[in-house]
Amino acid sequence: MEISPLTSDAQEKSIVDAINTDDRISKLPNDLLVKILSRLSLKEAMRTSVLSNRWVHVWKDVSRLFFDLRKLAVIRPLWYHSTDHHAARSMTKVINDHHGHLEKCTIIYYPYQCEDGMVEAWIRSLIHVKHIKHLTLKNFICPFRPNPTITLDLPPESFSHPCLDSLTLSRYNIETSHAFDNCWNIKKLELTGISAGVGVFNVVLVSCPSLEVLVVDINCHKGRGLLKIENPNLKFLYLSCYNIDAIEVSSPNLDILTIGNLLCEKEKVVIASPRLQFYRNYWTTLYAHTSYSISCPDQEKKSIGHEFLMRRSRDFLSEFASMSVSVDLANAKEVEMLQEILAACPREMEKLDILFKKSNVPRKEFETSIGRTQKQFWEETKPFSHANFSAYTVRLSNFSGSKEEFTLASRLITQGMVGKTMLIKPSSFSPSNKLQIEGAVANLNELPKGHRELDIVMV
Repeated sequence: MEISPLTSDAQEKSIVDAINTDDRISKLPNDLLVKILSRLSLKEAMRTSVLSNRWVHVWKDVSRLFFDLRKLAVIRPLWYHSTDHHAARSMTKVINDHHGHLEKCTIIYYPYQCEDGMVEAWIRSLIHVKHIKHLTLKNFICPFRPNPTITLDLPPESFSHPCLDSLTLSRYNIETSHAFDNCWNIKKLELTGISAGVGVFNVVLVSCPSLEVLVVDINCHKGRGLLKIENPNLKFLYLSCYNIDAIEVSSPNLDILTIGNLLCEKEKVVIASPRLQFYRNYWTTLYAHTSYSISCPDQEKKSIGHEFLMRRSRDFLSEFASMSVSVDLANAKEVEMLQEILAACPREMEKLDILFKKSNVPRKEFETSIGRTQKQFWEETKPFSHANFSAYTVRLSNFSGSKEEFTLASRLITQGMVGKTMLIKPSSFSPSNKLQIEGAVANLNELPKGHRELDIVMV
């Protein structure tokens, strides 16, 4: 029997029916579809809305939004005064249309792309309507259309909401601290390229008493003075300050302090953080410095400061910088964290100080996160094989000549991680361990060196 040809409409319907029959992805529950879309860019996720009625609103439930309006910037002559707010308006509509649980939003833009009050509207909608957890706002100077830095003039408690956990602001002027009133909720605060009076900064920091991570890259443009950072919860602190007279830091639980640029006199920089070890005033040198007291009281997880530093190591561990690290080599978790730090270090460093902590707690065979015990870690041929740095000078302090200390020192020497000098400062010269320490140093000098010019000296 001859079958008559289908009409064009019938053909289209037949194809759509066939697609719908075989479209198993569309039959998945929304939460799985959202996880799939979360791996795409926002533009790609939104494009899925045209696939079928099933997909129209799925993208509105993604948990993260990333907008970089600079990619939509229009290059026009400097004399062309017309503004172009289309991209920002479209982004505002996307934010308003989103109706799912919004965990994180990043907005990067040029000042000319925004109308008056638009940034304030984003902040109000994301924090107080969408209840966002992580918010990042970055204002960049347009290379082909220079604009002055935007001043954030926000209502009181703009950043105060129980859901907001972390906040990043970049390149803004801040005239008052009102927006930070009652910010007990914020645990991570990054202020980069921010200009304000030193008094404003001090009130902002007092208004955020729950901070565990603080990044301060600021310019005190209205009067010089004293910057005070007093917070018992801080675990990680980055400091880079301009036009400031003095700094006082009082954070008893601070594990990591990274110094960028501090132009203060050394007598006017006071760091009261007992966990950190300072051999000299690193902030008076021309290169950056990081001091890190490795600690992990909970063997099941690492500190929030460590996780933050590892995720952002390129931002805070720079070339030709120096680092001081204190570690308990009898603690498997701390040794694993030390390995991660050395692997994240830049290729060339000025100086690396390692202070060996002595624990009175009996040793236990904890497993690291990748299933190795302390004994297995030190018995491996090259536990630091992923590290690719070389420090001009390495100083080992509180050296007792133990097996773990000798093994670490030998790996640094033979794998070429010490460029010029290794300084070894003994823990003590009591008769009971003097021979052990001297013997360990002598054996280190007999090892094949990664750098022929290397000197190993006991100080």
